[in-house]
Amino acid sequence: MRCSPIILALLLLASLVAIAPAHEPDERAVAPDARAYRLTPAYLAGSVAERAGMDAEMAAIPGADPDAVELGHDLDGDGDADEIHIHLEVIEIQEEVYPGEYVTFWVFAPLGSPMGSPARLPSPTIRVEEGDVVYVTLHNTHYLPHTIHFHGMAQDNAMDGVPDMTQRAVAPGRQFTYRFVAKTPGTYWYHCHVQDHIHPLMGLAGMIIVEPNRPNNHFAHLVPGAGRIEPMAKATAEQVQGEYSLVYMDIDDRLNRIPAAYSDPREIERRMHRDYDSTQRKPNIFLLNGRSYPFTVRDTPILVKPDETTKLRILNVGGRTLALHTHGHHPTLTDLDGYPVPKAAQVTRDTFAVAPAQRIDLALRTGSDGVHANGPGVWLMHDHTPEAASNKGINPGGDHTMIVYEGFMGADGLPIHQAGQGAREGAHDLHLDADYYAGKRPVFGTDIFHTTEQDYDKQAKPPAGGAFDYPRREQQAALPRLDLIDAARHRVVADACAGPARGFRRIEIKAGTKYARDGEVFGFEPREIHAERCEELEIVLDNSDQIRHDLMILGLNPAFALNVLGPNQASARLVVPDQDITLTFHCHVATHEKVGMAGRLVVGRGGAALAQAAPPGDAGEASFHGTGTVIAVLSRLNRLIVNHEEIKGFMPAMEMSYVVEPVRLLDGLNRGDRIEFSINGANSTITAVKVIGAGR
Repeated sequence: MRCSPIILALLLLASLVAIAPAHEPDERAVAPDARAYRLTPAYLAGSVAERAGMDAEMAAIPGADPDAVELGHDLDGDGDADEIHIHLEVIEIQEEVYPGEYVTFWVFAPLGSPMGSPARLPSPTIRVEEGDVVYVTLHNTHYLPHTIHFHGMAQDNAMDGVPDMTQRAVAPGRQFTYRFVAKTPGTYWYHCHVQDHIHPLMGLAGMIIVEPNRPNNHFAHLVPGAGRIEPMAKATAEQVQGEYSLVYMDIDDRLNRIPAAYSDPREIERRMHRDYDSTQRKPNIFLLNGRSYPFTVRDTPILVKPDETTKLRILNVGGRTLALHTHGHHPTLTDLDGYPVPKAAQVTRDTFAVAPAQRIDLALRTGSDGVHANGPGVWLMHDHTPEAASNKGINPGGDHTMIVYEGFMGADGLPIHQAGQGAREGAHDLHLDADYYAGKRPVFGTDIFHTTEQDYDKQAKPPAGGAFDYPRREQQAALPRLDLIDAARHRVVADACAGPARGFRRIEIKAGTKYARDGEVFGFEPREIHAERCEELEIVLDNSDQIRHDLMILGLNPAFALNVLGPNQASARLVVPDQDITLTFHCHVATHEKVGMAGRLVVGRGGAALAQAAPPGDAGEASFHGTGTVIAVLSRLNRLIVNHEEIKGFMPAMEMSYVVEPVRLLDGLNRGDRIEFSINGANSTITAVKVIGAGR
């Protein structure tokens, strides 16, 4: 995040698709640069909490554009910005929601950086302050139209986000800016209102929190993935010691499978919006902050200390009513749908019903008073409807998480089970095994039946009374892993010419919806470009859309990429290889290649592109070794973003996000650390990390 002197009204002039204009301030205040704000009097004079809030407010979001959040004027003169401009785009992602289960979602995400995006499920929690003038620009990077409806918020009718009523849906490649004043503090939500029986359930939904006004009230305005909120805003910190954003969803994975199984956007539209019957929807995956058990416990454990109060902000995005139950605790309902519940009407109980679209705020008191809490330990917290206790019918699963007291979290990032030999190595292995949720491992082990796994599922004798039927788990073929495909396609196949360039040419490539062909949404023109061997090229990318497009040449070392937030153009130079070869180029923004943005660079006479050989000793074991600098540690995603040097035979020098297994390898890593790492070439997963130089 950084502050900018950009005149925001200029952004609106480019947004022509909406019926209702979205008014923006005429000018922006210039706030301290992110590199120097810690030297400002406000920071130096601030309390520890105020400094933590400023750090969070100014911190970069890994994978996001620096201008994903922009801060404007302090309208009431109380020391914090009261104009907040948030830039969101729509990204299609594939995530592992529980061991072995990869699901495709659409999410709103902070505007992405040239080579990445912080997209994850759920869409980010937005946080603003009472009285803030809020601008949210939707950059529609997706292949279908979308809008944003700010559910429960006080706003003008023109900003309500209902397609064909208050605005036209934002078409692919276009943008629209919503404006509202955050009036009543509370917990609200936002979601796409286009085909709203489908799109929110695909992930286009997130929480929005309006914090009470306080002076010098600094905090992060976007929380990717929801979860623990820290540091808290001032008014919340006056009342409680902890705070969580908890977004519950249920999905029918037959719907989510459609955009993963088809590439033609016409086919996706037909099957999702005209063929899939949402009245026959059968939810079979139940999520808390985008994960199912056991990943929920690593991603969103409720961490508490004795004799404290934690605020749980709960949103139900799904289509079912939750029966949210806390073991060992009786929370108190304090707020309903963004509005406080009068003291006399507040209820304290162990199970709360949360209807679709509803928000409740709970005060979770801890300790051992025998009324609100029953002592330290690890306590289950879950939706008590039977189906939500499973992952496609196999228990334990669903949106289960745990209330974990101080001292009960293991070194592996998982709770210490009192009855499970504590943090003993292997205590969690069964439920972290993908075969368990594929139905391939016995639920209770084999010892109690005095058998082996090999003999466990032998053909049973005919049932008494004859054959009968019962609901059975559906077995579907696995879909391709998009993260593995992406890594394979980035492998080095050619080096840039080492000697002096033997010529020069300038090539302009136009990008946008106007260059799409039949059945496409976005396109390049031209789609085939030519160069002589060892020739220097200047590539000019002219983006006519109101969103970002990239152009990346795959397999070239060093890597070549251009990123342009349109309408605009940018250029860069490269020297092509000294060999006859054909390289592909594409837009690196999610799904853009899928819907048309791809082409070819033909060098010389052209020819097949084959991956370079790995160094001796590495090829047989499919292991590669690299050196680089840590850009971000994403423990909740099991990922590490690293800017690495060339990895011979595997990847050019570039900034890349990799899965890390086991996740404990991320412990102790910090932004700026120089590391050596090993990576499994078969699944592009980092398997070993060594710090060779600590970051500043």
